[in-house]
Amino acid sequence: MPLDTPLLSHRACPVCGCETCSPIFRQSFDHLSGVHLLDGYDVVVCSECGAGYADMIPPQSVFDEYYRDLSKYDYEFRGGRDSSASEDRFLRAALTIEAYIQNKDSRILEVGCGSGHLLKILQERGFPNVQGSDPSPACARAAQGIGVRAVSETVFTATLPDDPYDFLILVGVMEHIRDLDRTVAQFHRLVRDGGRVYLEVPDASRLDPNLDAPFQEFSVEHINFFSPGSLNNLMQSRRFRTLNSGRARRAQNEAVCLTTYGVYEKCARSAPAERDTETGEGLRAYVQGCQAEDARIRSKIDQAIGPGERMIVWGVGAHTLRLLATGGLDPRRIAVFVDSNRNYQQQRLREIPVISPHELGSRNEPILVSSRGFQREIADQIRHDLGLGNKLILLYQP
Repeated sequence: MPLDTPLLSHRACPVCGCETCSPIFRQSFDHLSGVHLLDGYDVVVCSECGAGYADMIPPQSVFDEYYRDLSKYDYEFRGGRDSSASEDRFLRAALTIEAYIQNKDSRILEVGCGSGHLLKILQERGFPNVQGSDPSPACARAAQGIGVRAVSETVFTATLPDDPYDFLILVGVMEHIRDLDRTVAQFHRLVRDGGRVYLEVPDASRLDPNLDAPFQEFSVEHINFFSPGSLNNLMQSRRFRTLNSGRARRAQNEAVCLTTYGVYEKCARSAPAERDTETGEGLRAYVQGCQAEDARIRSKIDQAIGPGERMIVWGVGAHTLRLLATGGLDPRRIAVFVDSNRNYQQQRLREIPVISPHELGSRNEPILVSSRGFQREIADQIRHDLGLGNKLILLYQP
């Protein structure tokens, strides 16, 4: 990733193209020495259609490079295995999806397939013609390792097949993509006439601060905030008719994500957008709820160690980057950062080194687990895998 500050620009609404918007919240992040995706963004709501999105962000090419080189979805630190909660999430998604696949021989492409677990489940349920693509070569290799055909491509660089696909799947992807107009145009190239697309994203109309860390849905990577209405507007205005739209509750490691999904069929006509009245209200309620929880964890961090003491901070993801940027973590009280993702190791954060878990050695400082989604897994790794007896500072109830 480039170390220079990425070029930022005002962004038109990704759903309707309107140039005016209303601000909801300003999100801020610190950054690692070798990774500079963005310092933050403005969460806004479109004045015309009511869709939510992140404004003042880098161009699509910067995001493409980030996902190619710095994926956190290949889980190489645990051999490509996903958590049991995530496996359940993939199974539930597969059960929803398969009802809309027109036959068992349908040619299916999942864009942003990660380690391939959703496609593996579909394979096992009798859909043999599946293929995955992911920006990260490591993710593509992980998918291949469990018997799923996969290539390292983005939605924009996907190889156009001689015989278009019957069904596209994007789960947890559309909230990450800056250029949605180009994305849906690519759907038209990838699927046949009458072909279908399944999209699933976090539901901005009912984000719940009690289900994950505060402001976690405003992560470094989440730049679109969809309700069922705005997701339908995106597709219907670009010649995909809605076959079904719904809501779901998905396990997300040790947290929970409330999602919305839609099934869309390629057609000849577009439909006008209907104003989304849910997203703005949902985002404002989410911010208010997050502020109270954020105050609680800041107080817990402040009281965790005594004057003059320092701690180890485990985790350098969005949770830590936001706390550093907004004063919730004091670098003077941090001895070292730890992360299992090798893409982050040997970098520096506020001039403090990021090391691997096995480099902790005999260090005896307290360890702050700076994650909600992986808190229990990290604590188990510290106690059982590494055999460390350091005091643990856990921010969330198990």
